[in-house]
Amino acid sequence: MTTPKSVAVVSLMIVVFAAFALPVFAVDYNPGVSAGQYVRYGNFVGTGPGVELFNDYDWQKLEVTSVSGKEVTLLSTGQLKNGAATPGNGTVQVWNVETGTEDGTPSVQGPIIAGNLNEGDPIPPPGTYSVNQTETRTYLGVSRIVNILDSTISTPDYTTTLTYVYDRVSGMLLEAASETTQTLPEQTTSKYSYSVTETNIFGSTPLGSVPVEFLLVAAVAVIIAIVVAAVAFRKRTKQNV
Repeated sequence: MTTPKSVAVVSLMIVVFAAFALPVFAVDYNPGVSAGQYVRYGNFVGTGPGVELFNDYDWQKLEVTSVSGKEVTLLSTGQLKNGAATPGNGTVQVWNVETGTEDGTPSVQGPIIAGNLNEGDPIPPPGTYSVNQTETRTYLGVSRIVNILDSTISTPDYTTTLTYVYDRVSGMLLEAASETTQTLPEQTTSKYSYSVTETNIFGSTPLGSVPVEFLLVAAVAVIIAIVVAAVAFRKRTKQNV
């Protein structure tokens, strides 16, 4: 027979669980990188009109120079196949993964997002994109969980489809592809793609890439189970006396 006291204890534990669980189920936007980490891109392939310079790219590198709060500072360097520097070589940009801004300006197609997002989570700036899919892919011989962003932008003059693949733990872009069909003054289609060729972000996955919030929820659930079991054991002991 359930006693009022045991019901009260269980109810209290449920309240405690809710107090811990509800806040951590909300999306928390934090950088997943640290200073010194980088991604180097290659495999630049473009087809269609206006892709000549893109096909001349040999490599492009984004390196994290500092992380402060929600902000990640990235240094961009690169080289063309003829040995010359790429346009924008040496550019430094500050990305805020919580607001989705580049140097304070909203940017919806950045090279980095918050770490440890999941399928369906919004990607800042607010009201723009969300993670369409979370899955496992292999890059440079390493199996990684990635977040995929698929988007289509349509106007009366053109339609563009974008696919961005981000490393889930770090939030860094691993590969990108786009296709733009221009309808005026005549229909033409251009395609662009590139992908990671070298990186050091795969060597560090804190807590085995399991978000801290889920570990907290699991710990609270274990505590509740222990308390409920103790209450039940105490009840049976009293009944047998």
